[in-house]
Amino acid sequence: MNEASAAAGLSPVSAWALVQLDPEHPISQKELAARLRCNPSTVVDPTDRLEERGLVVRQPNPADRRVNVLVVTPSGDQVRDDLIERLFEPPEAFRQLPAAEGERFCDVMLAAVTGTWPPAAKRRSAGRATR
Repeated sequence: MNEASAAAGLSPVSAWALVQLDPEHPISQKELAARLRCNPSTVVDPTDRLEERGLVVRQPNPADRRVNVLVVTPSGDQVRDDLIERLFEPPEAFRQLPAAEGERFCDVMLAAVTGTWPPAAKRRSAGRATR
């Protein structure tokens, strides 16, 4: 995590917070704190840093304007994708697996972190190539 976050110019905490955000489904800071299993006040600083970098914006929740949601910007989406790719590069031992098994390993790791199946990267590339 340290290497991946440093490459993105983020602290490990900010990088992990960004990874937890789904670009297609904005959530509140309270929901982000629940995902990170921490106190909501703990996510204020990393969220501020992400917003300062232009990776997320706070916007009123259309369903409840008293609550702001964190919206991942296009730039944030790219940085998030890069972080996830770097974070889940398999160790050297896994790189020796047959290609299909290595791809499956990455898919499972992505699904474990993002909570979605198929992983978001696969959904985006599905239109470009078939498996």
